[in-house]
Amino acid sequence: MKQPIQLNVCCLCCEWVALTACANKNSSKGHIMSSGSRSKRSGLAKHFTLSSLALAISSALLAAPAQAYSNMYIFGDSLSDSGQFPDSDLGGINSLRFTNRSGPDYENSPYGSVSTQLLATELGLSADPSTSVIYQLAGFNDGNNYAVGGYTTAQILASVTEEDGSEVAIPVGSPGAGTVLRSEDGYLIRAEGSADPSALYYVNGGGNDFLQGVITSPATAVASAGNLASAVEALAAAGATTIMVSNLPDVGSTPAGQSGGAAQAAGTSALVSVFNDALGARLAALDGQVNVIRLDTVGILNEVLASPAEFGFATDVPLTQVCFSDSCNVTDYGLGGAAEDPSKLLFNDGVHPTTAGQEILADYAYAMLAAPSVLGLAPQLGSGALNASQRSLSDELRPGAQQENKGVRVFAIGSSSDGTGDSKTSSGQQGFDSEQRGAGVGVMLPLDNALGEAWGGVAVSRRTADYDVDGGSDLELDGQVFSLFARQQWGAVGMQALASYGDFDYDLDRTVTLGQSSRTLSGETEGDGFSGELRLDYRLTNADSLWYSGPFVAYRHTESDIDGYTESGSAANALSVSDQTLRDRRVEAGFMVDRAIADGFGLYGELAYGKRLDDDADSAEVRLASLSTNAYSAEDLDRGSDHYVRLDGGWRMQLGANGMLHLGGGIETWDEVSTRVEVGANYAF
Repeated sequence: MKQPIQLNVCCLCCEWVALTACANKNSSKGHIMSSGSRSKRSGLAKHFTLSSLALAISSALLAAPAQAYSNMYIFGDSLSDSGQFPDSDLGGINSLRFTNRSGPDYENSPYGSVSTQLLATELGLSADPSTSVIYQLAGFNDGNNYAVGGYTTAQILASVTEEDGSEVAIPVGSPGAGTVLRSEDGYLIRAEGSADPSALYYVNGGGNDFLQGVITSPATAVASAGNLASAVEALAAAGATTIMVSNLPDVGSTPAGQSGGAAQAAGTSALVSVFNDALGARLAALDGQVNVIRLDTVGILNEVLASPAEFGFATDVPLTQVCFSDSCNVTDYGLGGAAEDPSKLLFNDGVHPTTAGQEILADYAYAMLAAPSVLGLAPQLGSGALNASQRSLSDELRPGAQQENKGVRVFAIGSSSDGTGDSKTSSGQQGFDSEQRGAGVGVMLPLDNALGEAWGGVAVSRRTADYDVDGGSDLELDGQVFSLFARQQWGAVGMQALASYGDFDYDLDRTVTLGQSSRTLSGETEGDGFSGELRLDYRLTNADSLWYSGPFVAYRHTESDIDGYTESGSAANALSVSDQTLRDRRVEAGFMVDRAIADGFGLYGELAYGKRLDDDADSAEVRLASLSTNAYSAEDLDRGSDHYVRLDGGWRMQLGANGMLHLGGGIETWDEVSTRVEVGANYAF
């Protein structure tokens, strides 16, 4: 039988037993079980007032980012534990976390943050411990992080589903092992069986099943993976809609895993693969029911090990065999070493990452959350190209642009628009700068009939578009738009229609930060779209006047489609993106003025109020290419307001007997702002 990896998970002093004695009583929140003296209570009390103030200040600072999730609930082991255990060295309200202490003094400073804390901060949320004896003694509210150092997958499942399932006990291998410091009901018991559907749930675990000898064969690996999957299934059944699930990091590639020799490390790695495959197979049953966001921690750590300098780690030591503290502290970068620096090492002890490693894991998780919202912006490039093309053609259709007693008219027109946007997404506020560029040619024909004057034609334009998204992502479009258009005058009533079809190529680069490094994920795909507009206006001025003024109403329907694709650039980060469709319907009402050319010049202008009729745009549906069992998406891209105000104007100049030049521009604004300019020339035969 395979022997368990031997590791002293954490060195916890017997003072913990004494600490719990000062609250050896039942409370409304739970109960603490221990024995010993009450001698430490007064020492703790000295710290409460100052520490409460510090906590309030830090909470205020934490609240700055926009919150897209109502809360974040965490279930797991020491990789996610944000401070369930007291810090027996520093005392007071300080808590133990399974990473290195912060600098510059790495021995007498508080512990750094773990990845779940860093992720919560990015989301504007907190990740305080759920069952901390220190929090109870200090009178602080319990948090939503149920992860506890030393938990096996069976205990993680219990922390979700069982009475007294959230139990903080001194781990195996430490003085006082097994002593229960505090216990509370599991999350779903506390929540009376109903999970918050607006919250983010994070689940990880499995490492302690190896370290404590629970996993010794493929069958036991499958069973342990089943515990973790059962926790996810219980959350989903209770109403959770977004669950992030980390696969098990390769325990065989840690200092603890390497300590038993190459053969044992290889065997451990093989069982980790069995565990992760079994977990994926169970999670696949939830595909299409809830958003399950897979995290390929094996893959991301392999990328780090393949290029350590890129992430700021040392290249002159074997990162999988050494650590900052504990028995594997054998390098100058370790605690007390000549070049003491935890940021140069991946592991703090035999299995737990340093704060540098924690930052990479947090950034990786955040990138997975943000991806659907970033990639969901892409269809707006297509709809924007179609709308921009039709706005330019509308200027060519204006009554004042037609030259009296002339026949066929050819024209060329170029336009440029710039804008800014800021949409609320699942990862917070997603800001971007947009550009639309276009140049086209067309022909206008007289179509006079029994109803009155009429004209119409065809045009083709080349369009490019670009979104520069916060965080460095860059989404680009290149393609053509083909259009038909016509206008009919029927007494004082003017009617016009435009129809356009676009054929586009997309280059979509998504940039993610990973600690000191970054990755650019590239996707190439194709798409198309169509747009149609109907407009009615009523002329208030006389038919023989140079001025055409009056109110108008308009309706525009635009659809933009993008084919699915798979990103390249990082095996652990690359996503497979499903087909995307965006529908944008708008109605407008406004007033127009248009002066035909006389004395060598003319001008036009209009002011409109618009309303978008469709719901917010969908985010992209994606799945991690390396762990493709589950697709997920994010919240709709909240544009803030369905309303906008548009102001356009322009000037025309006669060029000889048959030519004309026009310059125009406009602005559309409410929550977002976009501006445009255009220049055109035409010649009538």
